[in-house]
Amino acid sequence: MLSLFQNSQIHQLDVDGPTRARQLLVAWLNKGVIPAWEEFFHELPVLESAEELESVKENFTKITTWPFLDEILREEGTEFFFHSPQGSQRLSLSGQKSGISVPLTEEEWQLWLETVSLKYHQNWNVEHPFVSFYGDLFGQNYRLSLIHGSSSPQGRSKLILRRLAGTPHPLESFGETEDVQNLVRERKNILIAGSTGSGKTSILTSLLTLISPEEHLVILEDTYEILSAHPHQTRFLSGSTPQTSLKAYLSYSLRLSPDRILLGEMRSHEVVPFLMAMNTGHRGLMGTIHSSSAADALHRAALLFSLYGGEANLNFEKVMELLCRNLEYVVFMEDKKVKEVIKVLGSDNGTPFFEVIQSFGGENFKF
Repeated sequence: MLSLFQNSQIHQLDVDGPTRARQLLVAWLNKGVIPAWEEFFHELPVLESAEELESVKENFTKITTWPFLDEILREEGTEFFFHSPQGSQRLSLSGQKSGISVPLTEEEWQLWLETVSLKYHQNWNVEHPFVSFYGDLFGQNYRLSLIHGSSSPQGRSKLILRRLAGTPHPLESFGETEDVQNLVRERKNILIAGSTGSGKTSILTSLLTLISPEEHLVILEDTYEILSAHPHQTRFLSGSTPQTSLKAYLSYSLRLSPDRILLGEMRSHEVVPFLMAMNTGHRGLMGTIHSSSAADALHRAALLFSLYGGEANLNFEKVMELLCRNLEYVVFMEDKKVKEVIKVLGSDNGTPFFEVIQSFGGENFKF
């Protein structure tokens, strides 16, 4: 398990007590076990003083139960980036980053992350340098991503935490959203765009609260992030086989008479059935996509369809025409706020035409 540490003899006379205690902890972790203090204490070498024992216990607690992490996560933040003891960051709901100091040495840093992987039963090592999973930390749900130091020139492992909101954020927290809310109520086909961490999934989750409880809602994701208490929902979470892909699930969902289909994020093949669903008359479809602007979202969606359309075999101009005929609005997010809303009007020779309905800092045009 601990590929960066070597097994060593515990009873060495030329090292101090805390060092021998650390070697003992490494030996436990190498066996895939996080020991309780009582178990660990009974195997400790003889220490020189009560102060040394207290120091060993404090370091043991710090690495195995993470009280420092509890203090950090109590602060407001949507994501936490643990790059190094002195180089970590917190991302606030407003999109601002601030520094975090983690009270660990470089040696303790790797030990801490190894205990994280063990607690959540992750196969994380040189052969599997990246794992992403969900877990509870101090009563709050997070998506955890571990990056092994073997994949970096610096040799330092990292942890990224994304906090999953227990309840949807108020729509007012995303800025001016009245127009977007009306689009959802009117069952328009909407694409929500933005960069990583811009608030795409967060606003999509909040917009679900506007949907009538009488509707049948189908939600498809590759990672579980969209939270919904909707009483009539069918959910699909993608797997690693073609039969459990988002593309396959989206095709299945069309047979379930859904009133709305929501797609967590369009990255590749899933854009094809999503666009085809719009083309066959389904209303109220919503999805998210990475882009640098609202207009760029149209180009990216058309490009993905061209790349992954397979038997559709349509050129880019035809794909853009199909997209602009059926997709009605694009909402662009930036720093957790609605930056721009455009109404898609059509296309000509692969160039989309649209009307700016809402633009941050500018005039808002009504429908």
